[in-house]
Amino acid sequence: MAAWLRQATRRGPWRDNAGRSVAVIYPGRWTGLPGPDLRDAIVSIDGGPARRLDLEVHLDAADWRRHGHHRDPAYAGVGLHLVWEADARGPHSGPPQLALAQALAASVAPLVAGALPDSALLPCARPTPLDAETRRVIVQAIEDQGRLRHAEQAAVMEGQIAALGPDQALHQAILRALGYRPNAAAFEALGGWVTSALSEALASNGEVAGVGALEAVLMGAAGLLPMQRPGAPADGYARTLQRIWQSYGSLAGLRAADWTLQSVRPANRPTRRIAAAARLLSRAPHPGSTLAETVLAEVRRAAAASDPRRLQARFQVAEVPDAYWARHYDFGRATRRPAPTLVGADRAREILVNAVLPFAAAMGHVRGQSDLPRASAAVLAALPGGMWNHDSRYMAQTLGIERRGLGGAKAQQGLLRLHRRWCRDKRCAACPMARCAGALDADRAAVSEAERAGATALHQAGVA
Repeated sequence: MAAWLRQATRRGPWRDNAGRSVAVIYPGRWTGLPGPDLRDAIVSIDGGPARRLDLEVHLDAADWRRHGHHRDPAYAGVGLHLVWEADARGPHSGPPQLALAQALAASVAPLVAGALPDSALLPCARPTPLDAETRRVIVQAIEDQGRLRHAEQAAVMEGQIAALGPDQALHQAILRALGYRPNAAAFEALGGWVTSALSEALASNGEVAGVGALEAVLMGAAGLLPMQRPGAPADGYARTLQRIWQSYGSLAGLRAADWTLQSVRPANRPTRRIAAAARLLSRAPHPGSTLAETVLAEVRRAAAASDPRRLQARFQVAEVPDAYWARHYDFGRATRRPAPTLVGADRAREILVNAVLPFAAAMGHVRGQSDLPRASAAVLAALPGGMWNHDSRYMAQTLGIERRGLGGAKAQQGLLRLHRRWCRDKRCAACPMARCAGALDADRAAVSEAERAGATALHQAGVA
């Protein structure tokens, strides 16, 4: 893999076992996550337009089927199978194979030993460590991108508010943010089945009964009760939820097949997230207010205090140590030790960044209340950074920025915007960070030239 990352763009064009010419524009990046080995490679096939695809790497071509990739949806985007030698045993059902042995065999050892990270191939890559002024300029440029991403999210939310109404738009946005990337769309769809109005009605049954009713209906509508999943273990807690769900008419919606259950950390499984959603959505709003109005009031309060901690705490969820979901990752799947945190500080910040703050800014635009967009931006600027995902980590590495001390949530949002709008497709010519790097280099060259000219003048004057 290291040999490919360093040499793919320098050799070729390559030729796959389907006889196609493959020119590599970008070799892809290793994320270390489940799924294909290399993501977001960019190639041109037979001189056609650039296209993005994933790559899987094996020494033995037969490992594609041996590892079960042919029946795993996570590998559906694999467009090339990198192998040491092409499979000579006849037709196969996997993606086209690109054999590396002939081109790389002579130099593979030194290449592996001195392999460069794929980010080093990009024009925005900076040497590390950065000097203080360079770092300041780059961080400012990143935070500008975070501000733009926040504005774009608010614009999308305005459309959701117009289509669904404020309470339902916020309801679905919160659920989507709870879902993590693999299940975000399924959580948003669940919010369309179990609406904000229904959630509020179920939660009104009382603190304990309301949570139980909402959890049961959410689980049943998600299709994740054990009785809806053949072979899933059913315990007493699950049977109680089943009875509650049936008492409300067995509201249906999604199926178990709509959820990604494999390659999801146990603590992030959809069942635990749904349990968290029930507890989060059942929290009483301010007296006489809806959830939406309560959230807007708390965004204003957090901005006025320049302290987002109380607002963040509203979206954190923890159970007592002996509660069911403190002891289970899924129905019938006990934890080795108590895991009482259902929504921690990092995920709560993700909910604020991706749902609550864009909603507040959008409501300000809809209502003509200019204080709400300002309050939303102020809270974002004060919010600490949350979880680093593989996209934001990749961008920080590419730009030569140490993650420690980079900044808060706004900087992380900026890194995500840079990756998704430009870096993923390697549109370097249009990327603001490539222009920023060019300007820094030009400034540095001008300073160096001025210093050289000054030194020459001093020397000629006999001073040096």
